[in-house]
Amino acid sequence: MSLWGFCKKVYRVCRESVYHIPKKIFVAAAKLKKDHPRILLITHELEYTGAPIVLFNIAKILKKYNFEVFVISYLDGKLAERYREIGVPVYIVRYIHMDRPGFIKLVKMFDMVIANTIVTYRAVWYMREYVKFIWLIHEALCFETDLLKFYSVAHYGCPSIDDILKNVGKIYTVSEYSKKVFSKYTDNIDVIYNGLEDDGRNLISEKRENTKLTFSFIGLINKRKACDVLIEAIRLLPESYRKRVTFKFAGNVRDDFGRRLKRKYKDDVEWLGEISDRKLLKELYLQTDVLICVSRDDTAPLVVAEAAMFGVPSVISQNVGSTYLIKDGESGFVVPTEDAKALCDVFVKIIDNPDILIPMRKKVRENYLKTSTMEIFENNFMKIVNDKLGMGCGE
Repeated sequence: MSLWGFCKKVYRVCRESVYHIPKKIFVAAAKLKKDHPRILLITHELEYTGAPIVLFNIAKILKKYNFEVFVISYLDGKLAERYREIGVPVYIVRYIHMDRPGFIKLVKMFDMVIANTIVTYRAVWYMREYVKFIWLIHEALCFETDLLKFYSVAHYGCPSIDDILKNVGKIYTVSEYSKKVFSKYTDNIDVIYNGLEDDGRNLISEKRENTKLTFSFIGLINKRKACDVLIEAIRLLPESYRKRVTFKFAGNVRDDFGRRLKRKYKDDVEWLGEISDRKLLKELYLQTDVLICVSRDDTAPLVVAEAAMFGVPSVISQNVGSTYLIKDGESGFVVPTEDAKALCDVFVKIIDNPDILIPMRKKVRENYLKTSTMEIFENNFMKIVNDKLGMGCGE
């Protein structure tokens, strides 16, 4: 055996011992009922953010139809406990695809796998010939600007991400905006809009009760969410206008960008921190006149759909894929991406004439009812599941 061959063998043995899938996962999977379809959900994380929440909603739908559901996540998070509360086993395996023989053995124990986000691309590639699957992609422009450079190299027997997209079969995105990005790599794409339980019935007021407006941002405090652009727009407002509106930021800070922003502008907005309690989050929506979501890139943020459910119009950027809910001047406002002046101008327009929000509340709620209820999502998603279960692997 050559030195290179020996080194490769040592590396393979070491890698498989480090990334070996624990036996307890196979034992737990074997305990699932055999007389119901068994579905494995694979996700990158379990935090209270958009894509993991969508997958949790999918788990609840599958449980409703008596499917056996099992979750593998690369990273742990607060949603793990929510899964366990509804009777879904959750296991954390950082690099599940690295134990390729073990991973293939595991997926063969299931009737279908649902892979969540582009991050699961290697798992999708390795399992494609062994099990039916649905690949639900939530990313859009960030795939090309940030992720592609990391995922474009073929390794561990896995081709580059662009080759995978061309050859893996149908993918599903959550907005037309996302579909447009990925259509450069494959034309085998369908769109399925996210859905939310309707918690906003009979809550739309025909008149404003407070003289002071509330504009809210809900989400991660980071660069992609353009929190710096939002704060710049707030600081561009004349003082007489700033006195007539309260700006609230609700969200987690995970990086130095967010921490610096919060320190520097601690007195410019009301910092609420992360709100994971559903009751408190609902209270914030009901206090909000306008939601602000002007991200540099956001496929279909759940917060815009939640706001629409409560009859709260949003200001979104052109790089937010929620245009099926937000029509400029009808159910909210659409501004150029990274344009603080244009955003400030919208603030001024609303502050000068807050009654323009009244018809927008009704319209944005109507858009939610037409596109984004949980019933619509459930029907659309279960059709995909049932169609897939009738197909062969890789179709």
